[in-house]
Amino acid sequence: MVSSSVFVNDSVQVLPNPYALTIKPRLEYSIYVAGIILEKLESARIEIHNRNHQFYSQNDSLENTDFAKQTEIESSVIVALEAIKSIRNILLSISQISGIEQISPLISLIRMVNSNVYGIMPSTRHDLVELSTSLGSIVMDSGSLLESKFDFKQTNLESKQILAELNLIAESKIRKSYPNLNF
Repeated sequence: MVSSSVFVNDSVQVLPNPYALTIKPRLEYSIYVAGIILEKLESARIEIHNRNHQFYSQNDSLENTDFAKQTEIESSVIVALEAIKSIRNILLSISQISGIEQISPLISLIRMVNSNVYGIMPSTRHDLVELSTSLGSIVMDSGSLLESKFDFKQTNLESKQILAELNLIAESKIRKSYPNLNF
């Protein structure tokens, strides 16, 4: 464990570094918040999908612009859902402090997700900001413990790549749900 030295009664004692002590509980809290977000997103996805599916099955003409907007909304929620699932799985897989470097691209991804679903699901805004802030503090504290330097430019590129992959997944799910829809 990483430690720090302090003077106590004219002698040096080695105590655990306070940053090291708080990383695991914050990581667990982040996993918990991700779970809350997943529940909200899944509930919204089901509701939106049911409305869209009902409209899809009742209408011959799918050239309706409102329906196209609704499928875009459904796609955005699917992307957000898949992103948070991925984030939660990565957080669950971290078992050592060296695994913290996996978190850095997730922060940008959370911010992108937040901007994509902000107008659709304002109820998740606070939770997404909370998750991003919590993970950011973990990255910063682990960086000071390990004296690491993070390449945020590379991190943003990784986040954009992950988001592009998630968009493909969402598009595939939408095409499967609404096969006669022209995109």
